[in-house]
Amino acid sequence: MPLKIKNLILVPGKVNGTAVASTICEPSLCCFGKNILFTGNWFTFKSTDKGKNWQFLNPEKILKPPGVEFDCDQSVIYDPSRKLTFWILQYNNDANGENVLRVAINNDPALKDSSWYWWDFRPSFNKAWRKQWFDFNHVALSDNFLYVGSNMYDKNDEWKRGMIFRMPLTKLADPSGNISYDYFSTSRHGSLRCTLGAKKIMYFGTLHSEDKLKLFAWPENSKKVKEQLIRVTPYSSSSSYTAICPGNKNWLERCDDRVTAAWINKNTMGFMWTADSEDGRPFPFIRCVRINTKNNKVIDDQDIWSDKFAYAWPDVCPNDTGKVGITLFRGGGQECPDHLIGVFNEKQKKWDIALAMNGTHAPRDSKWGDYLTCRKYYPGGKSWVAAGFVLKDGGARKNVQPFIVHFSA
Repeated sequence: MPLKIKNLILVPGKVNGTAVASTICEPSLCCFGKNILFTGNWFTFKSTDKGKNWQFLNPEKILKPPGVEFDCDQSVIYDPSRKLTFWILQYNNDANGENVLRVAINNDPALKDSSWYWWDFRPSFNKAWRKQWFDFNHVALSDNFLYVGSNMYDKNDEWKRGMIFRMPLTKLADPSGNISYDYFSTSRHGSLRCTLGAKKIMYFGTLHSEDKLKLFAWPENSKKVKEQLIRVTPYSSSSSYTAICPGNKNWLERCDDRVTAAWINKNTMGFMWTADSEDGRPFPFIRCVRINTKNNKVIDDQDIWSDKFAYAWPDVCPNDTGKVGITLFRGGGQECPDHLIGVFNEKQKKWDIALAMNGTHAPRDSKWGDYLTCRKYYPGGKSWVAAGFVLKDGGARKNVQPFIVHFSA
């Protein structure tokens, strides 16, 4: 079946005429039945009629504040096995330099505002981590656990560690119960990325160097995390990714080589990140490493690149049949930042990519990112939804257009 865009749904970028979206949009979403929950860096919208109408959700009103104001870096995901919607929110730092990472849950099929309940995490749950703060969060599921990944920084904004929380879904499904959790942390590696599609083992990974990936395996029946270095094709990273768009704007000014996409399906897992330009590839591109789960050896690279523009900020998700969907950006050369979707073609061993929405302008302040989101679409679990955004008719914050792409293959 060829790649097909089934529907494209516009999401509001403004509330009462005031822009809430930005070019550092960081959109996330989940869709089930008629319900859609869509978040950006500083906003959340809900629809209960498949995107025909939208309600702005103010965390300060929907969820009781934890003593500090809501900040940013949201992520959402739906668990069909227990019919739970998860909403991860990052709150501001308090006077001691600590912030709050909230795990909110809704167990209502209609996603009622009154059905949210939550647990809060502060860095000082470990006394050695007082006066530190969470940032750059993501969420994933295995058969029986919810995983929340984050980085931690000190009061001087210096990176301290990467960490993963693991919480049993049975505990999270009970709003009257007590939460239990395990966590893994490392002061050697940051931006640990969990694989979507995990079952009995959660794999997560990050880059160790420009020719090695650090792979972690956390079985559901164990508190121990196994680690392994995997040699990958060398790539280039820098602090100055460049892809100049029309208007002389570098939309990759904020880009780096953090892993932003990871998946596992059947006997294959993959990790993706944005690599800098190199000989023969004049623009930054997406490095995709596929690994055999039976022996943890690299199968191949399935990079996405062009000599006309850059690709950046991928996210991927396997559907219930094992096919892998992708969401990503392109831009530079003659292209303003555009949003794309695609599917990995197993027979031809390549990514089939399609334009979801073109952008008409580059960001006025050269700021873009920092991540996208791809999820399975429910009911069915055989197609995908991707959260995206572009600029329309101008390069300012008021011109940001968030949207959802429902696609299949």
